[in-house]
Amino acid sequence: MSSNFLQSMAVLEGARAALKVGAVSKGERVGFICDLRVESDVIHAFFAAAAEIGATPFLCMVERGRGYGPPDEFVEAIKTANVLYFSWEMANSLVIKALRQERGIRCVGFPHCRTAALLSDDAVRFPLDVLSALYPKTWDVFRCGKDVDVHITDTKGTDFRVTLTKENIEEKFAQDPRYSGQIVANKPGFVSHLPVGHGPNVLSPSEPHNVTSEGTICLDALTLAPGVYRGWSGDSAYQEPVTCHMKQGRIVSIEGGKEADMFRRVIEEDLDNVCQLREIGVGHNPKVPTFRGERGYHGANHAGAVHWGFGGGHQKKRIHVDAIIFQTTVRANGTTIIDRGRLKALDDPEVRQLASKYGEPDRVLSEAL
Repeated sequence: MSSNFLQSMAVLEGARAALKVGAVSKGERVGFICDLRVESDVIHAFFAAAAEIGATPFLCMVERGRGYGPPDEFVEAIKTANVLYFSWEMANSLVIKALRQERGIRCVGFPHCRTAALLSDDAVRFPLDVLSALYPKTWDVFRCGKDVDVHITDTKGTDFRVTLTKENIEEKFAQDPRYSGQIVANKPGFVSHLPVGHGPNVLSPSEPHNVTSEGTICLDALTLAPGVYRGWSGDSAYQEPVTCHMKQGRIVSIEGGKEADMFRRVIEEDLDNVCQLREIGVGHNPKVPTFRGERGYHGANHAGAVHWGFGGGHQKKRIHVDAIIFQTTVRANGTTIIDRGRLKALDDPEVRQLASKYGEPDRVLSEAL
């Protein structure tokens, strides 16, 4: 059996898993909005997997995806879809959001699965029922009927706190089904991403700015600075972390190397907006690697990774910078949900029992490097 055949089968298995994330069923129309960064093998695999189900796939292709939304010339075709898959982010663009609300179109983003190697990765094929179980095991501690103090630390010097009010928790849990483990786009208007595992959030950009955020954050990676990998898993992509000092939800000073200088310059371009901390989220997928070699920022979906977002909010998004810390300890009112980068839910007996359907639990739940 040739290696090319085995590789093709692995890509097809990834496409099959990807269509499960969109809950694609027989008779549905599935639109793929792609640019030339998507390898042809990925598109072929998507079409083959859709045909197996009895769905009708169609393709909208541009040279390069630009902006936050689909090209205007695609809109009429998009309206005919039951499910949309897109290779650059657009689920919350004005056009797609309206179609989700008015027509119930389901959406799955795959900007991190544009290549055959990424689509066939274990992170895409990780059992969805096991992954779903990790969410309530992680987040139910917040369902305590009172305010929650979140304390985030790490060995590099991170020491950060933020308080979530009872009302804020109730509102966010009601609006985002991921907190309860609903992670696939199986209902009208629902959105998911590949590989599944990104978020939900302690803080979300759509919420009012939380001014209780205080302390020090030592960032391992930023979207705007590729950095230099130091050579071991789950550690900083930089020679030294980008250290941000926070007061009342805003960055007041930054320390570090050249990456810190880059971040400081970006903040100065839009000081009122970008210095605001608007997002703290948690990854849940143990098979997402923390580093792939092509860039410093990777692994926000990795189980136990904490991702941070600066800028954005209710105003029109001008600049939004994402960042990651990999080996934090996170406590909610004193209860540990992440311990030195390890998502505690991975060790829950019920999760391990569920994982045993797919093999030895230690192997099924082992973390990618």
